Amino acid sequence: MHKFFLVTNKSKEGTEELAEKIKARIEEKGGIVLQDKPAEDTECILVLGGDGTFLRAAREYAAYDLPMMGINTGSLGFLTQASGENALEAVDHLIADEFILTKRTELLCSYDGLEKITALNDVVISRGGYSHLVGIMIFVNDNLFSVYEGDGVIISTATGSTGYNLSTGGPIMAPGVNALLITPICPHALGVRSFVISGDDKVKIKIRGNRHRESSPAYVTVDGEDYTTLDPDEEIEISKAVSKCKMITLKSTSFIETLKNKFY
Repeated sequence: MHKFFLVTNKSKEGTEELAEKIKARIEEKGGIVLQDKPAEDTECILVLGGDGTFLRAAREYAAYDLPMMGINTGSLGFLTQASGENALEAVDHLIADEFILTKRTELLCSYDGLEKITALNDVVISRGGYSHLVGIMIFVNDNLFSVYEGDGVIISTATGSTGYNLSTGGPIMAPGVNALLITPICPHALGVRSFVISGDDKVKIKIRGNRHRESSPAYVTVDGEDYTTLDPDEEIEISKAVSKCKMITLKSTSFIETLKNKFY
C-alpha cells in the first residue's frame, strides 16, 4: 500500500499531532496521504480516534469500498488495530503489505419513508428518556418470536457483540461467525434472553403499548447515531446487508488477544 486517506477525530487530544507524524512517516517512505476525500486509487482508509470515529467513517465512506484500519486515540478502541504508541509501526506494516484483510458483516436497516442505512455494530430500539417500559414484538422471518416489555432490544453483528450487546449481558461472537444477535435490554420477563440467529435471517421489530396502555415512542439508533422514532404499531426491518466492511488486521494481533487485552 502506498496511497492512504486519513480520517482524524480532532476532538481527541493529541490526534492532530499524531496525524502529522503518520503523514510524515508515509511520505518518508514514498507514500501519499489524502485528508480531504479518497481518490479513485486510494488503497486504505486510516481512522484516528475511537470506536465511534471508526463506525462513523465506515458508514460515511462505505461507497468507496476501501479497506479500513483504526488507530486508537480514544478509550476502549476495540475496533482499532493500533494505539498512538505503536501507530508508526502499524503504518510500516501496511506499507510493507504485512496485514490480513477481513470482511465484516453489516446490517441493513429499513424503515418506511427513510433511506436504508447500514450498521457495522448494531441497531438499537430503546425507550430513550421515557420512564415507561416499551412493548417489543420480535419477528424472525415473519414468524413471531418474542413479546415482552422492557427498555428495548439490540440487533447486533458479530463485530458489534463486544459493544452494547456485551454490556447488557449478551454473548461475544468471533468476527467471522455468520450470525446475528437479538439481545433484550432489561426485559421485564423471566424467560427472555439473548438469542443467536442465522446471519441470513430477517428480523422485524414492532412497537406496541405496554400493559398500562401507554403510547410512548421508541427510538432507533444505528451504530450509536439517531435514525428514526417508532410509535406503537410501527415496525422496522433489519437484515444482513449485501455489502461488507473491509477491515485490516495486523498479523501480530488476534481476536482472542484483543479480547483479553481490552476486557481482562
